[in-house]
This record gives sequence, C-alpha cells and structure tokens, in this order.
Amino acid sequence: MSDIPTSGKLNANSDIYGQLPEIYASRFALSKNSYKPAAGRSGLATSPFPTPPPIGYARTRLPAAAAVARSGLARMTRPARKITLGGLWPGVEWRKFAAFRQRSQNGKTRVFVKVGSAGGALGDEGCGPVLRFFMVGARGPGCLTCYWNREGNQGIAAAITQNGEMTMDSYEQNYINGEWVDSIGGTPHQVINPATEEPGTKIVLGTKADVDAAVAAAKAAFKTFSQTSRDERLALLGRIIEEYKKRMPDIAASLAVEMGAPVSLGNAAQAPAGLGGFLGTVEALKNFEFSENVGDNKIVYEPIGVVGMITPWNWPLNQIALKVAPALAGGNTMVLKPSEECPGSAAILAEVMDAAGVPAGVFNLVQGDGPTVGAAIAAHPDVDMVSFTGSTRAGILVAKAAADTVKRVHQELGGKSPNLVLPGAKLEEVLPPTIAGVMVNSGQSCIAPTRVLVHKDQNSEAIAVVKTIVESQQVGDPTVEGGHLGPVVNKAQYGKIQDLIQSAIDEGATLETGGTDLPTNVNRGYYVKPTLFSGVTPDMRIAREEIFGPVVTLMSYDTLDQAIEIANDTDYGLSAVISGDPAEAAAVAPQLKAGMVVVNNWGPAPGLPFGGYKQSGNGREGGVYGLRDFMEVKSISGLPG
Repeated sequence: MSDIPTSGKLNANSDIYGQLPEIYASRFALSKNSYKPAAGRSGLATSPFPTPPPIGYARTRLPAAAAVARSGLARMTRPARKITLGGLWPGVEWRKFAAFRQRSQNGKTRVFVKVGSAGGALGDEGCGPVLRFFMVGARGPGCLTCYWNREGNQGIAAAITQNGEMTMDSYEQNYINGEWVDSIGGTPHQVINPATEEPGTKIVLGTKADVDAAVAAAKAAFKTFSQTSRDERLALLGRIIEEYKKRMPDIAASLAVEMGAPVSLGNAAQAPAGLGGFLGTVEALKNFEFSENVGDNKIVYEPIGVVGMITPWNWPLNQIALKVAPALAGGNTMVLKPSEECPGSAAILAEVMDAAGVPAGVFNLVQGDGPTVGAAIAAHPDVDMVSFTGSTRAGILVAKAAADTVKRVHQELGGKSPNLVLPGAKLEEVLPPTIAGVMVNSGQSCIAPTRVLVHKDQNSEAIAVVKTIVESQQVGDPTVEGGHLGPVVNKAQYGKIQDLIQSAIDEGATLETGGTDLPTNVNRGYYVKPTLFSGVTPDMRIAREEIFGPVVTLMSYDTLDQAIEIANDTDYGLSAVISGDPAEAAAVAPQLKAGMVVVNNWGPAPGLPFGGYKQSGNGREGGVYGLRDFMEVKSISGLPG
C-alpha cells in the first residue's frame, strides 16, 4: 500500500497520477455528462469539477475499464499494480488511510480501505461527509477505473490482496446445508467480462461429490420443511423478498460484468424480474387450495421432495426465482446450479437466502457446468424433480440423464417466436413495442419475436419503420447508465450470431442495416450491431434457428392463412406475438401453436403460465400454475363422510 498518500492537499493543478501512462488521459463518462482533463493536462486528477457529479460513481470509457458497483462500493474486475487515492476538488484535504484484509463467509476476499480522521479513527463513521475521493487502479495500457464516493462516510471496498493488488470478484465456494463450503475437487473457472474480453468473475466449477453433499442436505431438510404450514412459508418468502430488495443494486452490477446487461436494464428489469417471481408466488400461495373434494373423494397437493434446478444466464434471477419461489411455497427443498456464464447473481441470492433465515439444507447452491454438475443433478437418484431452463439441445440431454430414475422433468427451452402483423395494421403504432422485444437484453430472450411477418402490400413501409427503430438502438458500456444495448454474453454466442447473420447474406436476404462488423463506437467486446434483414424466406437458417441476438428478420405473406402457416412452421412453440387490431387478433390467437400469445406487446402478463409447445419444453412456471407444477397430486378414496 506504499502508493497511498497519508496526507496532503490537492488542488486543480495537482498531478498525483504522474506515474500512470499517457493513455490514461482519455475522457471518462459520468452519468449523462462527459468530462475531460483541463487544457494541457494529461492526468485525470487535473480535471476541475465546479460541483460534485450527480451520482454515486464514475468510470472511464476506456475499453478495458473495470465494473463499478454503487453506493461507494468499488469492485475491480481485474488486477492492478497500484492503488492511488486522490481527489479532484480544490482544497480537499486528505487524511489518514488504513487498510485491513477481511475474508467473508462466502469465500470472497476483500480489503476494506477506509478513510478516517486525522486522529486515525478508521471506521466508516470517521469520514466527514464533505470528503470526496477517487480510487484508481491500473495495470498496463488501457485499464483505468475511477470511483468516487459522494457521501464520503461510506468508505470504499475493493477486492485487494495483501500485497496491494486488486483482484476480481470471486465466488469460490458453494452454499450447502446453510454454510459456505469449499468444493470437493472442483476446478477454478474465470467468467469473461463480455464488454472487455477480460476476466470478470472467478468461481470453482463443482463436482459430482459437491452435488451428492447438496442433495443429502436437501433430502435431510425435506423431512421437516415439508411439514411447515402455509403461514410459515409465507413468512419465509416475505423475509426473502425484503432481503432481496436490499441486494438489487448488487445484482444489477454483477450482471453488467458477467453477461453485459446494462446497469439500467439490470435495475429496471433484470433484478425486478427476480423479485416479481417471489411476489407472484406469495400471491399464489395465499389462496392456494392444497386439497379439494371430487365427489366423496379427496385430491391433495403435496411437496415433491428434492428439486434440482438448472438455470440459464440470459435472465438469471427471473428464471431462478420462478423455480426457487414455488419450490419453497410447495414445501420442497432444492439444489440450484446456475449458469457458469453468470454465477454471481445466484451467489448473491444465496446470501439473500442466508440472511432471510432459510433453514439449513432447504436451499443449496452448487456452482458448475452442465456436463458435470448439471448431469449429476439430473441423474441423481435422490433428486425427485429436475427443473431446467435453457436450450432445447441441453434440455434433451437433461431429460435423457433423468430417464433412468423416472423423475419429473420440467423444461422451458428454446423459442423462435413469430410477430404476425395483421393486414392493414398501423405499423408505426404496433411495431415499436414488439420490435423492442428483439432489442431488449441485446436480443437474448427466449421469447424474442424475431420473425416479423407482414403483408406484401405493407412490406416497404414495414422495412422503413423497423429500420428506423433498429438504427436508433445504440450499444455501449454496460456499467454506464443509459438506454443502450450491452454486448452479448460470450465469444461463442457472438460467433453464433455472426454466423447466422452471414448465412442470411449468403442465402439471399437483404441486409437493411447492421451486419457482422463491430459497432463503430467500440473496438473490443462481444457487441453485435442491431441488424435488420428483409426478404427472408421460411427455409433460411436465420428464419429457423434461434438467434439470441438483436437481429430482426422480415418476411412477407400473401394471405392471413399463409401467415399463420409460416408462424407455425417451426420446431418451437414458446411464444407468439400478434400486432394489429385486438378484435381481429382474437380469431388468430387460437390458431397459433404456442404456449403464450401476446397482442401488441412481446412479454406475457405477470402471473400467467410461462411455457411452450413442441420443442419449447413442457411444464409451466409463474403464479398458481407454477406452484402446481412443483407439487405432487394425490387422490384419496374411501375416507369417512
């Protein structure tokens, strides 16, 4: 920590970053405003701000800049050779600093660097509210991140090793039987930040032995948790909801680093979606009928047992909550394997569950990949149900692994949703809210209505309208607030999207905008240009394979019957959109082979059953329908009247 000054006074001409390379003179973004160094100066420390910036953090727009968490918590996502603390406001006096190392219970190692008074009181309360500061970490050209704490009395937390080097966030332990424990023979794994192409998070990929331990804990806990009352489960879910609310900014920050979801999307949609899963289950549980009479007989709904859960990376907390919440409400215990591409939010949820007082063994988290941990969960003889969300290819493998033990298999798989635009529809009104479903989350949604079907007489108009929408979409840094799109999740997904875009070009579709190049405002990262194709035919790859990127395909039809036929001409049947007059849509909706049909929007209403036909899976999630799917049905006959 020798680079940290113990005292001193900074002004507009102070150059405390003189040892950093000239490349760090690059501009940086601060909310909606951009600031540059003072004229003739090369260091960020020379930037004179007349007033403090309006938000709780700042960061560079340099390509390799690390992610930022809010509220004074700075989390560096890559190593740094030095730490320098300084400030930008004239006359700000710097007091005494100290650092200490702390290891949290979930395996994350952090050093808390705190600013105290001149007398050396180093707790958070020792910082004056007028003190504002920056933390800068650098390692090699192109990596600079600036943080400031608006309140000053919150301190700064950064992942720092004992020798002063910063490290990435790590979740190297599993949560089993109410404790954070090391993996039994696991393998270290780095999650790559898709915006920087640098390591962003570190986990340990678990083993079959980890699954065995988690399942054993869940099986033991089931004996008592299955006997809890409705009121006890409601109270538990209520505590989880309150703890979850506290961690929503952390979830958003984690998603920005691991899957590239912009923090604005994380705060407005990704994290709230998970919360909605818990809230919806609470409402379903309040009035759920655990028994009903059929003549002189009784039907009862009982817990299944141990539920294995395998979840994806694209809407991670939403998909986790739609499994965890009804499983708890039904009196089940569980073992969760989140995607190794986006593990941090699941670890945060485990912290939420722990803080809420979920009984030991009821909820267990094992980090890992599909071939090892996922397969072990699916095949485990003591897992009574496996609930999987992901690709159809992976879902088939899960079902095969589960077959030998004849457990219930619950699946939400891929999609290739049509957007059937009714003849004569007012395109400027109906297309913006539905095309949004292709752009949001950088197109990484299983229900994205990527196949837009328009009547041939409106084809030219539709091209113009959709092109305007697509070209209005900008890409940018996921850790910066704004309405832009982030990168797609990883190199493999990026390559798949580029391959499909190129295939459409090769097969004769017309590229109206977008394409295979990086957007002009970035020079690294897995960013996909928002893309529009017209002249797409049903036999093209891009019309048949799930894209999972911000790519719209326009197809024309002659008659409404032909449009319905094209819409149903897919192996999938998850969701379908109808754009146009709702009265006319009412006659079309029953003819579409999909588990969900939405008129003039792209997402189903909360609380409705979420799931699909054909190769889009089986089973339903959400509300009372999801709760039923996590319960066994028993008939009892011959009871006394």
